[in-house]
Amino acid sequence: MNINLHSILAGSSEAEFETDVCIVGSGPAGLTIAHELRDSGLEVILLESGDRNRVDAAQQFNSGSVIGGPYADLRSVRHRQIGGTVNLWNTEVAGRPAAKYLPLDTIDFEQRSHISSSGWPLGFRELSTWYQRAQHVCGLGPFDYDARRWLPTETALLSTHDNGIVTKIYQFGPARPFVTDYPDAIAAEGTATLIRNATVTELVLDGANDGVRAARICGLHGRRSGMVRARTFVLAAGAIENARLLLMSQSGESTGIGNRYGWVGRCFMEHPRDYALTLVPKRRSFFSDAAFFGQHLAADGTTIMGRLALSPELQREEGLLQASATLLPGTARQWRSLGMLKEFLRMAGLRRRGDYPIGGVGWSARPEGSEVPSFVRVLLNLEQAPNPDNRVVLGNRRDAFGGPLVELHWRWRADEQAALERVRRAFVAALESADLGKVRIARRQTPDPNAHHHAGTTRMSADPRDGVVNSDCRVHGIENLFLAGASTFPTAGMANPTLTIVALALRLARHLRGVMMTTPGAMPVGIPARPGVTRIAED
Repeated sequence: MNINLHSILAGSSEAEFETDVCIVGSGPAGLTIAHELRDSGLEVILLESGDRNRVDAAQQFNSGSVIGGPYADLRSVRHRQIGGTVNLWNTEVAGRPAAKYLPLDTIDFEQRSHISSSGWPLGFRELSTWYQRAQHVCGLGPFDYDARRWLPTETALLSTHDNGIVTKIYQFGPARPFVTDYPDAIAAEGTATLIRNATVTELVLDGANDGVRAARICGLHGRRSGMVRARTFVLAAGAIENARLLLMSQSGESTGIGNRYGWVGRCFMEHPRDYALTLVPKRRSFFSDAAFFGQHLAADGTTIMGRLALSPELQREEGLLQASATLLPGTARQWRSLGMLKEFLRMAGLRRRGDYPIGGVGWSARPEGSEVPSFVRVLLNLEQAPNPDNRVVLGNRRDAFGGPLVELHWRWRADEQAALERVRRAFVAALESADLGKVRIARRQTPDPNAHHHAGTTRMSADPRDGVVNSDCRVHGIENLFLAGASTFPTAGMANPTLTIVALALRLARHLRGVMMTTPGAMPVGIPARPGVTRIAED
């Protein structure tokens, strides 16, 4: 079912809903959980602050301030609409919006001696089954990201393994499942209801402060409000908004739900992108030999693109953060304009949609008849280590409902720059020792932090003293509150986060089914509407 909160509030000053599971946010995490539960017999309400199409008034709640290093405007890097930030995806496949996918590596889940606060309370093997299911949800091919599975011949492409650099791939998946397919399925069948234009302003705790009894919601204009009461709540509103909602909802003497040990909002992580390396190939044949590194169709119809990655062995030996290289061909004319963003976007085969580049990638993006490429830009996608001082806090500015807007405290520090220099040297050594050409380095250049992959603000931990949620994504000390999305990542690797977000969401949906279908709750499954409680009707 799909309804508009405005139509419910039009005839009353207050509306109340009761359900088994209340999910906040209709991005990939929230939609996946709601879709998985729609045939479980559990009643589900999925709350979305935006609507089917973009509503500018909803975006005001994404505003905020950035303290520290240069970072994009917070309103531009988040989105309130059915599908969430999928609506901002900036890559195309066959002329339609899409994104790059890959899982985290095994090493990303491990405790690494050179990364403070690293280590997940679950491992790659524990998540691999859910990764395989996530492939299907996201419209991808087989769960295999090793280049050997996809190479057209047995010959190793750009063989640099002896130097700790290995060839792997990205897969590309469409935006359609999250902007069309799942919302339509939820509207058409099952016991899940999507309520649009419903902004959550507060989570209300029970008297003992160990459970959430309701979420307060407002329509966009704020003159009327409502309450959603549920047995279980799931926040799936993104790393910044998940932290903001917890901090805005007070809990006893502490500031914010789940914040007994002060972790809510801390360890905000991004995936910085570094443009400092340029390869001038030794042989002209390189540009045909390396076509695997452009976006292309594999034999089974999966859209893929080759990439270069750091081996786990090299990461451990050299104390390196995760990194991956995308190879982007460029021409002599573009060489003269490398400092210009416009030229770089053109070199990368991208065009702009509003503030976001969109288009093909690498070799595949070069239009017919264009100038023959003469160099390759080595774009590094980087891991950022968790740092408690990179954090989301509540600021002094207020939104239209009187709630505090966020401040993001974020800096790229000297030790991170030093770590980046070591990663650069590793790729330079590998490319040059493979006799591919000469690599030039633009020194003293800091990376661009704006991949818009927010993670880490409600980190997962086995011990409540080290994080916000446990391995089942339940908030420590709160029996019926769960978090979904990249906010729960203890470390974020360098991988685009959506595949891991969906895998964790599938795992959480299975957990909720098991717990709620077998454990009696304060409210029984299939709560009847009480007098004065709004019955949901589709508009």
